[in-house]
Amino acid sequence: MGSDIKQDFSCGVIPYRVVNGVRQFLLIQHNAGHWAFPKGHPDEGETHLETARRELAEETGIDRVTLDEDRPFEEHYAFTKKGGRRVQKTVVYFVGEVDADKPVTLQQAEVSDHVWADAPGARERMTFEEGRSLLDTVVAYLG
Repeated sequence: MGSDIKQDFSCGVIPYRVVNGVRQFLLIQHNAGHWAFPKGHPDEGETHLETARRELAEETGIDRVTLDEDRPFEEHYAFTKKGGRRVQKTVVYFVGEVDADKPVTLQQAEVSDHVWADAPGARERMTFEEGRSLLDTVVAYLG
């Protein structure tokens, strides 16, 4: 049975901005319908940081971000694809602050919507428990 499980790996950014003293997190809605942080698969030879930066820029148009490079966060989950194949997914995220007035330009091929929300609002909007748990960990880390 173990050989039926595909391993999948991505990198992403947990983007936030501060508006009127309130930290807001950027969530995107993937075309599949779920709300999460921007992420994607590495290109050949890319580091985790390079992948995270590129995916943020591709999916949101945000190409300037101050990443906390010393403290990556990992998310692990499993899901079943439409054909019944099980996938074990690992995502490495970096927390990144963006300019409060930076506009978001969505990658229409993969992303249908976005929202900036404070931690409770982001937690409520997120589709999966793993994402909510990750957000809780990041909020505690940021203090």
